[in-house]
Amino acid sequence: MVIDMNLYDRAQKSIRYLAETDAPAAKARSLKDGLEDQKKTILATEFLKHEGSQGERAKLAEASEIYKQHLQKLEFAIYDYELYRNKRMTESLVIEMWRSENANRRTGNIT
Repeated sequence: MVIDMNLYDRAQKSIRYLAETDAPAAKARSLKDGLEDQKKTILATEFLKHEGSQGERAKLAEASEIYKQHLQKLEFAIYDYELYRNKRMTESLVIEMWRSENANRRTGNIT
């Protein structure tokens, strides 16, 4: 039986990456989720600071500097989370490919 060491090494690298990024990926998701939860609260707080009709107050709240800064933080948090999520998915696929190839070798489908 011939083992593709490049694929084996790549799978080991993928496993290591997944193990090392468990906590940072969880932190990125937690930050993203927290900022999403705070979005409505910040908008409501800004809404209450203004006078006028509901429409005017809503527009002023959405245009407030605090709300804009929060949206920017949320955008960066979503980016960081998605980057971890996508990279971890890619690494999981590499491991799955390695497992599939090994299973095929065991059954004699690949030599």
